[in-house]
Order: sequence, then structure tokens, then C-alpha cells
Amino acid sequence: MIKAADATLVVSTVEKAVLSEDAPGEKVHVLSNIHQVPGRDKGFAERKDIYFVGGYQHPPNVDAACWFVNDIWPLIHQQLPEMRFHLIGSNAPEKVRALNGDGVVFHGFVESVQPYLSNCRLAVAPLRYGAGVKGKVNMSMAHGQPVVATPAAVEGMFAEHERELLVAQDAASFAAEVVRLYQDEELWNRLSDASVQNVEDHFSLATARASLTALFDSFNK
Repeated sequence: MIKAADATLVVSTVEKAVLSEDAPGEKVHVLSNIHQVPGRDKGFAERKDIYFVGGYQHPPNVDAACWFVNDIWPLIHQQLPEMRFHLIGSNAPEKVRALNGDGVVFHGFVESVQPYLSNCRLAVAPLRYGAGVKGKVNMSMAHGQPVVATPAAVEGMFAEHERELLVAQDAASFAAEVVRLYQDEELWNRLSDASVQNVEDHFSLATARASLTALFDSFNK
């Protein structure tokens, strides 16, 4: 199919690298997620709690929710007992709905995630597997909401640990980074500003337009 097409579009440079080996010499072009970039509307002191959003018909989101609540949340809750963890998303199986309690608030489907983007201090993306660019991470970053994520969750994001977000792979380090970011206003502000700039640079409407223009122009060369 790639050989028969004039060009192949992928959502990340990681996928482009894979296809450079599988289909060498073919035209592969990156056109990633596209987001509005409103920036943050509330500051550190006006926010509280953390959240995760995902459609639970997608197995990586089920695994992420269960891993976070079972292995990571107890380490956080012990240090920050007043904090609440909000679980949001449709089509949750019983094992996700059953995570409610002990500071975890299961909401399921919500009409809008805007209240959580505005009022939660940070988002978590504890995805242990999956592919592509994660729209949930883009969305938080576009709103200036810092994120703690796994390496799998930041694939193709052009983001680095301590620059736009915090990255952790195991339960103990993930919990430690959530606690640190939740309490450190200077770090929070720095990551928030860098997050907004990242989405503006790589995932905005203007970036997508420039990417498509470059692709179409290449056919005339």
C-alpha cells in the first residue's frame, strides 16, 4: 500500500523511523495531532487534585487506570491524604469502576473534561504500552496543565523530562514525581509554560497547515 501511494502520513517521528526500515525510500510524512492552544486559565494555588482520562474500550487505558490505583496511588495517598484522584472516561469495565474509593473518585463518562483541565493541578498518563501520540497528554499540555507520564505516554511528543513534563517508569518513581510536582509551584509554573509552547510548536493548527503545505509542495519538485 505504501509503494502504491504518493505519500504515507504517520502521526509521529517514531512511526516514520519504523517505516524507514520497513519501506525504505518511500515518501513518509508526519502529520500529528492537531489542538487548539488556549493556555492555562487558573494558577497553581487555584487548583487541587489530579486526574486521568481515557476511553476504556482501549485496553492500554484499562491497564493504566488499574496500575495507577493499585500500585502508585497508595504511595501518593499516604503522603497527600487530602488529594483526590479523578478517573474519567467512557465504557469502563467493572474492574475500573471498582477502583472507586480511598481517595479515588470514579466519574465514568462526563460531558466535558474542561472542569478537570481547569481545576485539577496536574494530569497523569500512566500508560505502560500503546502507540501513537497521546491526545490526552497533548490536551493537558495545551491548557498549561503539567503532566506526569510514562515513557510510552510521551512517545512522539517532542517533550523531555523536567522540560515540559515529568517522566517515570516504575510505580515508586511515578508516585514520587506526582508528589513533587503537586507541591512545587516553581516547577509547576515552569512545566506549564513549556507545555503550552510545545503544543504551539508541534501540534497547533498552524503547525499542521505548514506540514501539509510542505507535503503538497514536495510533489511539485
